[in-house]
Amino acid sequence: MIHSIDFKKVRYALIISITSLVLTIIIKPLIENNQNAVNVIVTVFAILAGFLIALITLAGDPNYTPKGSWRIAFYHQDKIGNLLVRYKWLFYLYLMILLLVFVSFLLEGRNSFIVDIVEYSYVFSSVLAFILSLKIPSSVIKMHQERIEEEIMRRRRIDGIK
Repeated sequence: MIHSIDFKKVRYALIISITSLVLTIIIKPLIENNQNAVNVIVTVFAILAGFLIALITLAGDPNYTPKGSWRIAFYHQDKIGNLLVRYKWLFYLYLMILLLVFVSFLLEGRNSFIVDIVEYSYVFSSVLAFILSLKIPSSVIKMHQERIEEEIMRRRRIDGIK
C-alpha cells in the first residue's frame, strides 16, 4: 500500500525542527553552568511526563467511547489510537530529556566535547518537546468537543430528531 505524503505535516516538522535548532544555539550558552536553568528543565518535563500519562489514561478509557453503534466506536478507535501514539512518543521524548540531563551530570568534568553534545541534545529536545506540547490543549479540547457532539447526535436520534 502506497502512502501519500502529507506535505503540511512535513512542512510543520521542518519548521519546528529548524526553530528548535535556532533556539538551541541561542539557549545553550545561557544554561551552561546554570544549575537553576537545568533544574527548571528537569522539573518541567517531569511534571509534563506525569500529566501526559494522565491524558493517555483518560483518552484511552473505553468509558469515553461514544455511545451508539459499533461503527461509531470503530471510527473513533482510529482517531483515539492515533492520538495515543502521538502522546506516547511525546512521553518518550520527555523521558529522553530527563535521561540526557542525568547523563550530562554523570559526565560533568570529563570530556567537554561529549558533554557539549549531550547538553546540546537535551536543549534541542527540550525546545522541540515544548513546541510539540503546545498542541496538547487543542487536541484535548477537540477530542472532548467531538465526544459531546456525538452524545448530542445520539440523544437526537433517541428523540427522533435528525
